[in-house]
Parts: sequence; structure tokens; C-alpha cells
Amino acid sequence: MKVVGVVNFVRYQANHLYQNPQRTLAILEVFWDFSRRYFFALAFWSLFAAKIQHLYAHLYSLPLEKFLLWGPSFFFQDVAILLLFRIFVKKWTGLIAAFNAILVLPASLIVSGMAAANFSVYVFTGAEIHWRQAKTFTGNAAALRTLLSGLTGFLIGEALLVAAALFTARPIHSFSGGVLHVLAWPFRWLTARLRPCVEPWLQRFQKRNAKNTSLPDPRTYEQIHLEDDYLNDSAGEEEDEEGDYLLDPMGNSRAHEHEFSTQEQRRRTDRMLPRVLVLAFVFLAATLRIVRPSDPMYLYLSGTLPLASFFEGGHRNTPVDTAGLPRSEYRYLDKSTSQGTPPSWDWLSGEPGAGFEDWKTMSNESLHYSPEKNPMHISNLQQPVLESIRSALSDGSVKIKHVVLLKLESARADTFPIRKDSFLYDRIAETHKDKEIPADVEKIIANLTRTAEHLTGFDSGFKHDDNLYSNPKAYGGISARNAYTTSTYTLKSLTGTLCGVTPLVADFNREWEYDIYQPCLPHIFETLSHQKGIAAEPNTTDDFTQWPWHSIWMQSVTDSYDNQDKLTPVLGYQEKLTKEIIEKPGAKHYPVKTKEVNYYGYIDGELRDYIRDAIDDAERDHERLFLTHLTGTTHHPWGLPNDTYASLLGSTKNHNEDLNRYLNAVGYQDTWLADILAILEEKGVRDETLLVMAGDHGLSLPNDGGITPYDNPHVGSFAVPIVLAHPKLPALEVSGPVNSNQIVPSILDLLIESKSIGEESIQPTKDILSLYEGQSLLRPLSQEKDGMQNWQYTVMNTGGSWLAVRSGAKPQFRLVIPLVNDVEWRFSDLNADPNELAPVSRFSLADLATVIRKEYDDEALRWLYDAAYVTNWWVEQNWKKYGYHPKDNDDD
Repeated sequence: MKVVGVVNFVRYQANHLYQNPQRTLAILEVFWDFSRRYFFALAFWSLFAAKIQHLYAHLYSLPLEKFLLWGPSFFFQDVAILLLFRIFVKKWTGLIAAFNAILVLPASLIVSGMAAANFSVYVFTGAEIHWRQAKTFTGNAAALRTLLSGLTGFLIGEALLVAAALFTARPIHSFSGGVLHVLAWPFRWLTARLRPCVEPWLQRFQKRNAKNTSLPDPRTYEQIHLEDDYLNDSAGEEEDEEGDYLLDPMGNSRAHEHEFSTQEQRRRTDRMLPRVLVLAFVFLAATLRIVRPSDPMYLYLSGTLPLASFFEGGHRNTPVDTAGLPRSEYRYLDKSTSQGTPPSWDWLSGEPGAGFEDWKTMSNESLHYSPEKNPMHISNLQQPVLESIRSALSDGSVKIKHVVLLKLESARADTFPIRKDSFLYDRIAETHKDKEIPADVEKIIANLTRTAEHLTGFDSGFKHDDNLYSNPKAYGGISARNAYTTSTYTLKSLTGTLCGVTPLVADFNREWEYDIYQPCLPHIFETLSHQKGIAAEPNTTDDFTQWPWHSIWMQSVTDSYDNQDKLTPVLGYQEKLTKEIIEKPGAKHYPVKTKEVNYYGYIDGELRDYIRDAIDDAERDHERLFLTHLTGTTHHPWGLPNDTYASLLGSTKNHNEDLNRYLNAVGYQDTWLADILAILEEKGVRDETLLVMAGDHGLSLPNDGGITPYDNPHVGSFAVPIVLAHPKLPALEVSGPVNSNQIVPSILDLLIESKSIGEESIQPTKDILSLYEGQSLLRPLSQEKDGMQNWQYTVMNTGGSWLAVRSGAKPQFRLVIPLVNDVEWRFSDLNADPNELAPVSRFSLADLATVIRKEYDDEALRWLYDAAYVTNWWVEQNWKKYGYHPKDNDDD
């Protein structure tokens, strides 16, 4: 009955308001009169807090002299919008008040929400929000759950803005009113001089109009006071709270309101000093804005929050802004291309399958990436297999029946394994008393990544007093010591690893929409399954080289984020298991045994029985298994079953709690790898399985507190482990700089050299191997040829803003190149600064070159220019290879 009564009351009031619009207007006017100062103060603090944070984030991206010179002009848009807001929140009445309320209220709330969101993202990730990318995070449930992970920071930021607005609403309102009063002084002066000339004409017009116009009905007539107090020096008196003052906004405001009349308060802002201060600042800001160079970096720093979503960066005539770049020895690239007619192969007869679509027409119009045409391509396939593994491959002891590829989420290179006396070890020690790790904690750390230590053969420096892994110490295989990912965005990194390409230079997962210009591993295995000599079904031969391949994808987390569910089939997978599948009642091992540990899904261990089944099915059906597993437990917020964490750090300050959770998750992942090894042993396929492990990206959390690689150019987000493990291979460490696009050619090379494919499949595999840009890890790496360095690229998260480059010939240098106008150039010398404590950042190449010229030698400067020039050509070729046209995607 109470509910019904409330509903009826609300319905009655709504109907009453509908029938009495004047009452509705009156109520709205009362509300607006009560709240207008607050909403103006909320917009005031939101705009200025966001701008100060924005400038702080880019404090060292401009030379100091430029920052000081043009600094006042960076606030021009903010001040202009606030003054416009101040006019709207003046004490209007009637319909004008209603219109202003409808305009200002949502605008203030939107601005404060954007400021709070930007605050949250910056505090927790170290990066600002790029509002042009924000719409991607509203597309699905997984993306929204990602956003909600920063809800605490957002609420804190919003609470601070609300509190500031509540306590300063009146002085902020009055202060800005005083500024407007001063700014209106020239107009009042001009109006006073023009009035004698205009008044006679106005009087005649009013008399003529009065004869032809009947008086309004007195019952509906409502006089609306519309005098502009700032333009009319003789305006009527306003309420005390509308008084504006300029020099003393915080002190004795109420005393002033009672002590002085409105006219007296206005005389204060009519004095010479307030006029000089306000008009001088406005004149300075306007002048600086007019004469300021038309450089996009200044426009970006000047941008105010409401307009941020309409302009950020944008495309240029060329991908890389090379203004000021001297004449390069690589200028011959301008007339080169990396595409040509697809090669003709006898074994690829009939209708080409998925991944080989470019071979369907075989016309001159059909173009495909061509290593022969690509002037940047450097191959090492002509080199002999490394001597340390040559005999093992040639004597037939290495058999590869199955391939298991593990894509390790957020795996830093220095956590695979954790080493004593490393940066990460010292980072942990800093949090303890006297910077000494207690013995019991060090014992936990020593055992945290034992499986990684076993798989790589890298010496961790810790002494172990058990026989967890029997001799030989190393599992066996190839381990890269200096490996970078192809992308710090997970889904792009997957494409780079599985297809041997550098991902598309465009924001987010777009590869599935375009032509992934090389066949991916599932495509290759499917093609090999149709070569001569492969046993037809039912398959009864025991010679696994005659078995067909079966590709399956597994992850215990969702694949609904950013169209991953559309990417997986494009990569060629015939079967998949994801969170959405394993939690269905019809799943084979339903129900799941644990709760969700993060906003993506379950712990990796939920796939244990499914991996067993995949191996059993492959062995039973005489199929070769290619199993790809993307781990998820090491993703933020690093949830573990039962929230069980060891205390590895001595303090919880400065992101230490996050680091402690991350290290515990790394320990869980290491245990999960041990479980996978145990499953291979249990199923009797350990000695016939190539186990490939690669990080999707790193994480700069120990370095700068970054909990995500989003817009984070730190080297900690790039360095990842890459391991091709097989128990019959000797342990081999590759110390040269490598990239994860070398995984596909290395797997194919291993299959050929170990004779793990049938005779009929060797030539097709060699032909396909010759297509790839990356070099094989089985052979000596070639880092320079005919003056061309072996350039390695990483597409930074989210893909369209930044591109990182290094070269195998000079791996100490690292350059992060902006592809839009709202991010900086960033240079570092890892020999001098291995942890990138002091990289050089500038908004323009010319400014960056000036610093490099002063602080480094000519070699670094030449490398900088070469990297910029080559990258400009390379990005255009990247778009052509994918069939991507950036101008057609400006609104995406």
C-alpha cells in the first residue's frame, strides 16, 4: 500500500506540473538558483585540475624555455570556456534560467567525470586517456569490467572535485564575476559613447512599434529581467551573493557582502589595478596564442577537456613527422616496395586454403609480401645451423610430433626466471629493512620461478637444496636472452607470434578485418595436412610424420574483449575453449572448480583436464596436435585462488602491494608450467613435444608502477621471454636481439632440420619458411647487410599512437616514435641507462635531436635520423601489406 501511495503521489505531482508549466518553471528556477554556483565551481576545478595534470604529464616533453614562453597560452581555451559558463550561471530568470540549467548541469557533470577518469587512469597506469580510443572500451562486457577496475580512483577523483566545488562555490563564482566585469569595461565605455547617437533612433522606433502592437494579456504577462549587469554600468542592484570582487576572493566575503552595496563592490573591480591585471593577462595570453607557432604539440597541450574527444593527434601526410630530418642515405627507399606477385609453387595446386588467399588469382593485381623486393629484408637461412644443436638435429634424436605454444600474459623477461642481484631482486630488497631480504623471504623468491629456470637453463644465482628437477639442470632448447615482443597489446602480439608478422599499425585488434599478409601456423599445418603422403582417414600408421595436424585454442578467460572471438578463426584454429565454453553446463568438465580471479575469467589451471583430453584425442586419432594456450592469471589485478599471497616485499608503499601480487601470480604461472610438463610426461609425449613459450608483453610495474602497458613506452613493457624447449635438444642461449615474429620461422626450421615432417612436406615447408621477415633462431643472426640494419619494430599498445624501434646492429639504442601529434618522441641508450631511468622525451624530432647532439655522440644522432627515416617508409608498407587505408578509418 505504501508503494502504491508513493507511485500515486509521484504521478499526481507529475500531472500537476504538466498542467501548470509555470509552476514547473518556478521549481526549476529555485533549483537552479540554489545550485548554479556549485556547478560552475565544479566545472572550474575540473578544467583546471585536468589541465594542470595534463601539463605535468608532459613537463619534460618541451624545452624549458618553450614551456615558459608559451605556457600562458596553454590555458586560453580553458579560461574562454569558463567565462562562457560564468555568463550562463548568472542569475537569470524564467525560460532563460531553464535553458541555462539544461545546458550547464550535464556539461559540468561530463567535464568532472572526464577529469576524474583521467586522474584515475594516470595514477594507476602513468598514462593519460586518449579520448579518441575511449569508445572501444564500451563495446562489450569484458571492456566495461576493465574500466570498472579503476572505479576506486575515479570515485576518489570525483569526490575531490565535488568537495572543492562545495567549499569554494561562492568565492569562485564571485571572482569570475569580477573578471567578467573588468573584461566588459571596454564595451561599457564604448556603449556610453554611442548611446547619445543611437537613443533618438531607438525612441522613434519604439513609438512607432507601440502604435501597431497591442498590450499583452495581463493574466499571462510575465516580465523577465534580462539586464546585462556587466555591459550596463547603471544596472539595477543584484543580490549580495552576485557581487563580484577580484583581489580578495577568499577573505571576508560575507563581511563584504553586508558591508558594501553592489555598486560599491563593482567600484572595486573598476579600479585601475584590477583592470590592469586582468586585461594584461588576457592581452598576454591572446597575443601569445596568436603568435605561437602552429605546431600540433602546442595545440595538444592547449586542448581543454571538453574538446579532447574531438581533437587528439590525428593523421598526417606521412606516418612519421620527419620535419627537420637531414638528407638520408636511405632515401632510395622512397622508390621501393615490399610487395610483389605471389611465388608460384607446384605443390600449391587447386584451390588455396585459408591463409593463402593471395595465391587464388595469381594475376599481376594480386600482391603479396615479397622478401626479394623488400629492401629491408635480411635473411639468415643461408647460414648453417648453430653448431651446438646441429648434431642433435641431424642424428634423429629430436622428434617433434606435437607443438604446444604458450602465450604468457604480462611475462617480463627478468621474471623468467627471477635472478639474484638483478634489477628486480634489488627492487624487492629496497622494500626491506636495510635493503636486505630476510632469509625466509629469499627462499620463497628462489623457488618462485624454478620451472622457468629449468626450461631456459639460465642461472638464477640462487642455491637450491632439493632435487626438484633432476640433472641435466636445463630442460633443453633455445632461449632468447634479449627478446622483444611484436606488440605490447595482447591481441596484436598474438598475431605477431602466430603469423610471423609485425602487427597492423592501427588502434586495437583490427588485423582480423584485413589481410594478415602471411599464413599463420594453423594455416601452415592445415596446408601440410593436405600434402601427398599424409595418411587418409581412418589413420592407422604409427609414423607421426604422416599424420594430419589439428589446431586448438585454449584460454580460461573471455575471448569477447575487442573482437578476439573473431580473430581466432581468422588465425586458422579449428577448435577453441574459452571461459564462455568451459562454464556452460554442457562442457565436458563442468562445473569450473574455482571462482573468477580477475575481470576476464578463471585461473589457468581450469584447463588442466582439457589439455589432457586434447593430447588423448590426438594420440587416439593419430593427429599431430598444435595447441595454443593464452594464460590469464598474470593479468591485473593478479588474483589467485583463495587470495593466498606470500609477503615478498617489506612495504606496501609506492605500488609495492601491486608488485607483491604480480610476483605471486608469476609464481602461480611457474607452477602451472610445471603442471603442463607433468601432463606431457603423464601422457608419454614429453620427448616428442616442442614447447614454445613467449610473453605477450612485459610490465613496467617494478620500474614506474605501471599496471598495464597501455601507452607505456618503458622498456619493461617490451622485453619478454622467448623459449623453444625440447628435452632432446641441448640448452642454447641466444644473446643477440630478437623479436617474437621470429618464432614462426624458427618452428618451421626446427621441423625441417629435425626431419619431423614427411619427405613430401619438406619442400612446401621450405617455400613457406622463405616468406617470413623474421630470422630463424637456429642459425647465426645477421644484424646488418649492405648498409641496411636489421630493424625490429614493436607496435605499442593500443597500436595507432606509438611505434618502438631498435636495430640488431646497434641494440643499445631505442626509439619510440609518435604516429599522432599528441605523444612524444622518446630516446634511450640502454648501455648507459639499462632501466630507462632518464630517457629523453620531446614533442618534435628537431628538439630531440638537439638534446641527443648535446648529450650523446654522433653515432647516436645518425642512428636517430636513420631510424626515423626508415620507419616512415616501413609504416606505409605495413599499411599496404594489410590493405589498410588510414584515411578511410579516421572516424573508426
